[in-house]
Amino acid sequence: MSIDTSKAKEVVVKTCGVRTVEAAIAATEAGADIIGVIFAVSGRQIDIGKAQEIAQVIRQTRNTENAVLSASAIHEGISATASASEFFQACASRILSSSRPLLAGVFQNQPLEHILHVARAVPLDLVQLHGIEPVDMAEKIPVPVIKVFHVDDQFSLDSSDLFTTFQHSIVLLDTKVAGTDQQGGKGVSFDWTLAKKLADRGMPFLMAGGLTPDNVAAAVEVGGAWGVDVSSGIETNKVKDVAKIKAFVNNAKGV
Repeated sequence: MSIDTSKAKEVVVKTCGVRTVEAAIAATEAGADIIGVIFAVSGRQIDIGKAQEIAQVIRQTRNTENAVLSASAIHEGISATASASEFFQACASRILSSSRPLLAGVFQNQPLEHILHVARAVPLDLVQLHGIEPVDMAEKIPVPVIKVFHVDDQFSLDSSDLFTTFQHSIVLLDTKVAGTDQQGGKGVSFDWTLAKKLADRGMPFLMAGGLTPDNVAAAVEVGGAWGVDVSSGIETNKVKDVAKIKAFVNNAKGV
């Protein structure tokens, strides 16, 4: 199978925990590729109504105002015998070929019925499963899924779930804070050289955890990530900061 990976070499930026239309506009104007809104229990949680306002603004910046990504379309035509790296490279390339920014909804250990309802109502381009959901949950979600894998002392690159194909479309590595049940969102980094080992296997992935405008360029260089995901690192006093958003996107993309 021949796969065009040229687009997958571009550094993708996901700005997460966006709670206002103003922050969504700032992220869009800065060049963010994915804007994340949180439906999990969190200090950054928003309701469907606010997410719909954000979605409307995002879609007005795109040529495909009413189009929503389809997981089946992203996966269509990829060989059933494709390796994990081939599969995720193809997904990355196809997702990047869509009009951007894309809107991702973040969920954590919530019922499938709730996820499907929110995804339809907003609507969402991507669903992010940020808890300990089984990987096969993605099969039941019609839009492409970002699946988090929590990096702690027990994390292993030998996990078969990490390389499972035709379920989630994007892998996300995020820090699990030691000694807590916190699964990301605390601005704590993990060892980026571990991410590099995954990149060396040809796997595109998003990398999160403790990223800021000051360290994101180094994180991309050391970790070899396809993309980066940030929330607290672009905030001042827990509010999205326009200057930090711009600096983060520029530094991540090497502008």
